[in-house]
Amino acid sequence: MATLRSDIIVPEVFIPYITEATTNLDKFLQSGIVQPLADLNAKEGGDFINAPFWSANLAGDQEVLTDSTSLTPGKISTGKQIAVQLHRGRAFEARDLASIAAGSDAMAAIGNKLAAYIASEKQKDLLAVLEGVFGSLNNNNSSSALFGMCLDSESGDTPTVLSARTVAAARNKFGEQGDKLSAVAIHSATYYDLVERKLIDYVSTADARGTTTTQSGGTYSGAFAGDGRVPTFCGLNVIVSDNVTTTGSGASTEYAAYFFKPGSIGSGEQAELDVEQDRDILSKSDAISYDAHYCYHVAGTKYAVTTVNPTVAQLATASNWSKVFENKNLGVSRATVVSNYD
Repeated sequence: MATLRSDIIVPEVFIPYITEATTNLDKFLQSGIVQPLADLNAKEGGDFINAPFWSANLAGDQEVLTDSTSLTPGKISTGKQIAVQLHRGRAFEARDLASIAAGSDAMAAIGNKLAAYIASEKQKDLLAVLEGVFGSLNNNNSSSALFGMCLDSESGDTPTVLSARTVAAARNKFGEQGDKLSAVAIHSATYYDLVERKLIDYVSTADARGTTTTQSGGTYSGAFAGDGRVPTFCGLNVIVSDNVTTTGSGASTEYAAYFFKPGSIGSGEQAELDVEQDRDILSKSDAISYDAHYCYHVAGTKYAVTTVNPTVAQLATASNWSKVFENKNLGVSRATVVSNYD
């Protein structure tokens, strides 16, 4: 049987497809939790992005007017958020002999899986940033940037299964803005625990996004498209990822549950995703590689060290982050939960 065009990777078609598919597979981006911000793109270069800001609130109480005293002028304070640029890449190779032995094109298989791989790897960085700003899953995180937004680490409570009470406690962290929470990110073990207890509801794509599937004049084809089965829990869109922070093993495993306001995480690209292909005629092999340059930034935090292009482990280190917003103006809180599954 002749090799068909569909059996091979056509660069001018495949490379734009990878970029679009990677975006569509980004669950956090499609949920509205992550919002691309032009200020984080840093196309001009650099390892860090400095984002000065005015305080969200004016301080002091209003004064009583009299005809004998003047008003005392107040002022607004400033601060600075700092995001760190991440530079990532990967290459894959397949030899002709492997494809011949397998009876199918190994390179085509790699190409078909590449977008999902990139989206998953970027998600690891995002979740590592979240682990870094909150600290590890234990009761000794008092020095972490967002310790005050941890439900159990702050109080020393023993983790329990995720419940409506947990969601209420997460909302309470934001006071009168608690109703703005829109999503929760959990491990699959936590998710299926909720499924077993019949606590997951499924809503349409339109309900999940607060709009129709048609966006900007075109048909939406992201993570929340399709048959309309978007999982929700206590009114929150549910994002399931096995990259969510865990600690322990077996029945003693504990899991993070992150609660988000819309746009609580900003993202930027220093350079567009670049995918390249190469043929080595001497080894009879094909190779494909990509490089990505981006950042994720939890609003209200600051990357507090000078380490350039940090690893996943460095992103997840609590001492590398500090807080610059008041707690009530942050957009993320975290609970530690257990599950009937492991």
